[in-house]
Amino acid sequence: MAAPAALLCAALAWSEAGAQAPPLPGGSAPGPGQKPKEAFVLVIDPGHGGRDEGSKGPGLLEKDVTLKAARLLGERLKRYEGIKVVFTREDDKELTPVQRAAVGNFHAASFFLSIQADASWRPGARGASIFLSAPQRPPRVEGEPSEAMALRWQRGQNVHLAGSLRFAQDLQARFAAIPGAGKPPILTLPLQNLEGARMPAAYVSLGVISTPEEAARLRELNEENPYILALEAEIARFAGLAKPGEAPPAPQAPAPASPGSAASRPGGD
Repeated sequence: MAAPAALLCAALAWSEAGAQAPPLPGGSAPGPGQKPKEAFVLVIDPGHGGRDEGSKGPGLLEKDVTLKAARLLGERLKRYEGIKVVFTREDDKELTPVQRAAVGNFHAASFFLSIQADASWRPGARGASIFLSAPQRPPRVEGEPSEAMALRWQRGQNVHLAGSLRFAQDLQARFAAIPGAGKPPILTLPLQNLEGARMPAAYVSLGVISTPEEAARLRELNEENPYILALEAEIARFAGLAKPGEAPPAPQAPAPASPGSAASRPGGD
């Protein structure tokens, strides 16, 4: 028993001397009374998958475009020390909207990003779109207290709309700065993919896959694609981080406005 006693005495002496905890792997030791900084957890949700092929373009399926875009974005974001990337799917797998949102909730995500590539009946339709979830009021069960009503799965996005809108507005500006891209609309709809997510969230369509010119652009997605770079930059800003080697972005005041109603519906799930 001599060895454990000696270790105990050494530990007490180390504590009384005011020594700090040893550095954590990959980072510096927290100061006295401080907790280690938690990573910004981003859940990337590639739309569709498996039997659900999504929208179709000339020789192109939406489920393949979304998975490729998610992988490209994820690889860029994994370079940031303060960002942890989680995917809802990493292969050709079918998931329900509830399963997708549940991934974000299970990982206590900081943001949930659904990546899509919608279709349109309008010939020549082009460009990205950004959607936020403004859930419909679910039917009330007789005798259900208002507190329970507020915690319904369908109303998970209600308290996060301000943060989601701030992300959408800044991403809109980044997309609009892409040469020839135009300013994408920000629309609000009851979206099953987002409604149960208990964190800020956005549904981002990277283009109109049913338009041949857009399908050709989506087919050529790569790590240096301007839409991928814009998403990377906005997620880093939203997380309060900067690109490796750059100064952190200045904090921004939250947007006071709330999103308006949308007149159209995305073609994705």
